Amino acid sequence: MTLWKSFGASVPGPAHLAAGLPNQDAWAAFHRDRGDGIVVSDGLGSKPFSSFGSKAACQAVAQACRSRTEADPASLLQRITSNWLSLVAPLEPRDCAATCLFAFRAGNGVIHLGMLGDGLIAAIRSDGSVMSLADDKSQGFSNITAALSQRVSERDWQVASLPERDCLAILLCSDGVADDLEDIPGFVTGVIDAHRSLAAVTANRRLQAMLEKWPTPKHSDDKTVACLCREESTDG
Repeated sequence: MTLWKSFGASVPGPAHLAAGLPNQDAWAAFHRDRGDGIVVSDGLGSKPFSSFGSKAACQAVAQACRSRTEADPASLLQRITSNWLSLVAPLEPRDCAATCLFAFRAGNGVIHLGMLGDGLIAAIRSDGSVMSLADDKSQGFSNITAALSQRVSERDWQVASLPERDCLAILLCSDGVADDLEDIPGFVTGVIDAHRSLAAVTANRRLQAMLEKWPTPKHSDDKTVACLCREESTDG
């Protein structure tokens, strides 16, 4: 029998701590009969209710993945947006804008990955190779971040699906982590290998310590990492 476990952490950047501002990142994990998932969201810093928007994004994904409707990518993305708009009401959606990254093991042998905005999604395949989705900042639009809104559509998302049997683990990072990575495969495999054998509470604590001691120049950003990994069990 194959089980899936999750762990993660989120810490505010020094700039937010110094200004007394809340962490604009959020993450969540869920494990149910219908599947397992993780989600990371980064509230846009220029928006007054971005920290609320990021938490709502996490809840919106969890609700969308709970639905008994077929979990095809298009309908899943529509449900996430609809749920988020309901959760942030009556606030103006533009004042709550947030990115959204998720991985959902649908229970039908498929894992769905979705990314709206910046950050990183990486999956470790069974052969040890790493596939990733990341925002492209090479086109000169790095100051424009896609985010949940009334106008978001399927084409604004990056999506991918992979067979569950071909996936060992998935890692999501907000841009406060992703922007500093020079060796994505090395970082992803290192984090997973160092934490997957630990109890979730221990893994969460160690990830938090890692993020609090982040050594690179952009360390002022909020930082979030969430992981979903296969856990082999001899039961059943």
